[in-house]
Amino acid sequence: MEGDAELNQRQRVEELWFEDGSIIIHSGTREFRVHRGILVACSLIFRDMFLLPQPIDSETVEGCPLVCLPDSAADVTVFLKAIFYSSFFMPFPARTEFETIVGCLRLSHKYEVDYLRRRALVHLTSQYRTTLSEWDTSTYDEDDEDDPARSALDITSFKSPFGQAHEICVIELAREVDAPWLLPLAFYSLSAQFSMYPGRDVFLGAVHNGVPTSLSAEDQERFLAGHLIQTQSALAEILRFLSDPLDIVGCTSAMDCARARFRAIARAGEYNHDYPSVPLHIWGSNEWQTLDVCPTCLAVLEETHEAARQVFWDKLPEIYGLPPWEELEEMKAAAIGTAWFP
Repeated sequence: MEGDAELNQRQRVEELWFEDGSIIIHSGTREFRVHRGILVACSLIFRDMFLLPQPIDSETVEGCPLVCLPDSAADVTVFLKAIFYSSFFMPFPARTEFETIVGCLRLSHKYEVDYLRRRALVHLTSQYRTTLSEWDTSTYDEDDEDDPARSALDITSFKSPFGQAHEICVIELAREVDAPWLLPLAFYSLSAQFSMYPGRDVFLGAVHNGVPTSLSAEDQERFLAGHLIQTQSALAEILRFLSDPLDIVGCTSAMDCARARFRAIARAGEYNHDYPSVPLHIWGSNEWQTLDVCPTCLAVLEETHEAARQVFWDKLPEIYGLPPWEELEEMKAAAIGTAWFP
């Protein structure tokens, strides 16, 4: 009876149920009838798996051998779609979904499907950049996918879901697939969200797209230490440009500019109270528009502010106990190359 109940729960995935398929993949409650030869051609892991002698009484479905995978059904579904449908998971800069990237990256790494692994890493890296200039200019915009004027440096190929579970998933996945260059910005984003919406996900784990995700004990410690430094950096380092130096050479209205800067400090302090862990975002275009200082002061302040942001960015990996950007860049280049396009 128990076996009958399990059989009744199985659901065929129609898009991945080929009548001439030669093998049945089972994951969770889903089943896929696909072509064994294509999987073998893509993956040495699958080849070795399918070469193992099967017991005489091993289960079959419609005459095809049944292979059970321990991976989540959601991951297996997008992974197999990427293999059997060439247009499903296109190379960067084509737009895609975060869940598709996660499933394809996790399983292409596990089953050693190298072309899909690189493709997924490039997509994910388009959000988690390794230089401040690229990160400042890269955005997701599904409406201008075919705009030839946009360079790869300006494109994020997926819409990033909001929430701590998403960032925890990225950190866990980066560790799993050995992609540490993704970690500094993932930790930064997790810290920013944690400061606005404190919760237990960082310590107890979360669920993303039906799959449990969590930080290791070591990464929890890194997060707590880095979060404190990141929170202190906004006022102590980034906003210092508003008060230091006060005597800018060439200022045409010293008293008025000083008053404007002190008013700006007060406003920024209120913002920092509500969003205390966003040093790279604490001062933006709106703030510049309302800063009523002379052109000389404005030019100096812009330069000083950008320099402070760069200093924070340069030490971001160290804050979270990671190798410096130079080493992370080398790891990235070894994994996906220096060109964004295949």
